[in-house]
Amino acid sequence: MDELRAASMDASSDTFGTFVRKPTKRATSLSASLAESQPLPTPAAPALVNDWVEVGAVAGAYGVRGWIKIYPHAQIAKGDGALLHAKHWQLVAKDGQTQSVTVCEAKLHGGNNLVAQLASCASRDEAEALKGQRINVSRADFPAPQADEYYWVDLIGLDVITEAGVALGQVTGLLDSSAHAILQIAYSKQGKDGAQSQAERLIPFVHAHVSDVDLIKRQIVVNWEEDI
Repeated sequence: MDELRAASMDASSDTFGTFVRKPTKRATSLSASLAESQPLPTPAAPALVNDWVEVGAVAGAYGVRGWIKIYPHAQIAKGDGALLHAKHWQLVAKDGQTQSVTVCEAKLHGGNNLVAQLASCASRDEAEALKGQRINVSRADFPAPQADEYYWVDLIGLDVITEAGVALGQVTGLLDSSAHAILQIAYSKQGKDGAQSQAERLIPFVHAHVSDVDLIKRQIVVNWEEDI
């Protein structure tokens, strides 16, 4: 129980919620932002074939009529309503076995936790047997984000290029600062000995630096210099 709660708390920083490409009225200090930022946990990549995305975990039984309590991976109030909207979930047991379930009802309970009634779960014992299982939701069932909002799973893997067309690398993760999100971009660089090594660029996810996000082309255009 404690391990499940800890894992859920570690993964609750909007990992599966939306990131906003914020406008900036003045220059933002990247070093200051990083001083207050926290790295977001990196879950297993969603399977592209069936588009399942892990969005939470079953914490245990709720009540005596088969309801379950859920720890979501995102702050529901901040935009990630996949668990509330989807009518079908995929449950993944510790041994990797999966089962599809129909959601009769899901609602917020006690802050950012949820409770839900599954069609296949009618007793407390059946609900308790699901404890620890991970919950996947189809990406197609995610609510549409607002303007300039992007789901974490949609940003990972996008190529990043400058406005002049220079390739800067690929998005591998995000940092969540108190002011805005920061893109983590991996790229290869050549050392003085000619050997290639992996390096990382950090670019604030704000209008001042991010000119365009094209999910169809799978690329992000940034106002950024290659040598920064």
